[in-house]
Amino acid sequence: MTKNFELDATTGKATKSPEDFFNKVYRMPFTLWGDVRIPDELVELVERNDPTNVLEFGCGLGRFSRYMAKQGLNTTGVDFSSVAIDKAKKRAAKSKSKANFIEGNVTDLKMIKEQFDVSFDIGCFHCLTKSEQEKYVAEVYRLLKFGGTHLIWALDSTPSHLTLNEEYIAKLFSNGFQLKEAKSSRRRLVKSHWYWLIRTEDDLETLLNDIYN
Repeated sequence: MTKNFELDATTGKATKSPEDFFNKVYRMPFTLWGDVRIPDELVELVERNDPTNVLEFGCGLGRFSRYMAKQGLNTTGVDFSSVAIDKAKKRAAKSKSKANFIEGNVTDLKMIKEQFDVSFDIGCFHCLTKSEQEKYVAEVYRLLKFGGTHLIWALDSTPSHLTLNEEYIAKLFSNGFQLKEAKSSRRRLVKSHWYWLIRTEDDLETLLNDIYN
């Protein structure tokens, strides 16, 4: 995630890394993107797929992962903010949640070996640059079982000035996924979409070659 969250007034260059920015934000008592309710789309993800294990990309403080674990699902949440993960673990322990939290960048999750029935991302994907999104796609492909669903909620206009829409997502995920559904949303009062992607049987080696060569 390379967006310039804090800029030097003279050089225009980033003065802090994205990790530093998010760690700073997560040290605050609350965040602007904190949720007080579970989205209906997340509830439907469980009802439609009846999964056993779940992976959350960009879990933040872990509210959604804790919800999934409360449904009896083996749940793992990942985030690159060490502060967020530390708080997520403490909140899980306090609520006796069995959700597992791992510090890691969603573009490189080699520490995770198992595959998952479903995965989801509510607010992380739109923070990525185009090149990071391509690596993210490869990780989702690797970690999601064949036939599994990956749910994304993302802003239509990203911090790195990308325009996300149904056509963009379908093309980005074209090797290894089928875009099953896209639904416009005004979640948090901003233009955004929910995307449901189904993992297909395309060749992972081809996908990786397209990204890294």
